[in-house]
Amino acid sequence: MSDTPFRGRLFGPGLPGAGIPATGRWSDGGSLQVAVAGTAGLQMQAGHPAIDAAGFNATSLRISWQDDSGAYAFVIDAEPERIICRTSAPATATCHLAAAAGATTRLERRFRFGALLLGLILLLPLLGIGLFLGNSDRFADWAVKRISTGHEAQLGDLVLAQARLQMKVIDHGPAVEAISAIGSRLTTGSVHRYRWFVADRPGINAFAAPGGVVVVYSGLIRAAGSSEELAGVLAHEVAHAELRHTLRGVVKSLGLRALVALVLGDISGSVFADAATRLTELRFSRDAEREADAEGLQRLVAARIDPAGMIRFYEKLAAEQRLSPPPILSTHPATGERFDSLRLEVSRLKGKWQPLPVDIQSIKSSLP
Repeated sequence: MSDTPFRGRLFGPGLPGAGIPATGRWSDGGSLQVAVAGTAGLQMQAGHPAIDAAGFNATSLRISWQDDSGAYAFVIDAEPERIICRTSAPATATCHLAAAAGATTRLERRFRFGALLLGLILLLPLLGIGLFLGNSDRFADWAVKRISTGHEAQLGDLVLAQARLQMKVIDHGPAVEAISAIGSRLTTGSVHRYRWFVADRPGINAFAAPGGVVVVYSGLIRAAGSSEELAGVLAHEVAHAELRHTLRGVVKSLGLRALVALVLGDISGSVFADAATRLTELRFSRDAEREADAEGLQRLVAARIDPAGMIRFYEKLAAEQRLSPPPILSTHPATGERFDSLRLEVSRLKGKWQPLPVDIQSIKSSLP
């Protein structure tokens, strides 16, 4: 009999469901003697008991046997006590104890692997967000290329519907006809069917939605000194639409939600509808503004409209910026370097410009 005891809990017939504290010792023949703590009269002898791993994660050691009274089990939970049990065991029990320890090790490995896998699953969304933030421009370019002009038109309809909820939108009358007449010259050959509107708002602003929806504030028309100045603004907004800057801004503002919507084919659903409400607040980058300036100038030249009107209107906005910045400058950032570049480009343009058959004063008088 080994003199080294190890403690555990005894389970069996007539004992509490949670077991009772007990002490075990190995005999030289491989049997287990169990004594209940504090009870000298309760002694049990288990000859050649079964040994296996037990517990939720198999970290406990269970030694079980059967006698005339029923099935019993001596369970050792504490690691120090399990070590004593293994080191004091006779050779006949060593192999069974080693097998139980091996089962515990294998299960622990499975638990660690499962925890690692769960951690990776939980981390994937964060990795996806990080990947998107680090490559948002590339992602936006990729997504925009997969949106058809038909879907752009649907987005334009969403923007127009949202605009009608936020402001009074005029879709007929002298002002709309004049803007449409100028705009049609600037959009020759476009893949979009442009639709022109006037918003009854005092702010100096305008925006072009994806798919060819252009809304000009009445305040901007009143601020224009000539039809050429108005044409300069329209050319710039059309350029943003043709270069898909607005669509790209919508996709970037949606982030990963845009990817989900594209995968599901939900271009005109709630995700993009939510972005449509904020389209007028999209702020273009300096690069996008320079690209729109260049494209707008080309369209003015192609339409034989004097591009100096664009410069005059920008100079007027720059002067007002010192007092109270017009709303259009919050989404179309202006810099001195940008204006200087535009002036240089316009000075190089030589052409026979055709006066626009639009009386700006009559247009202003027709506004509500």
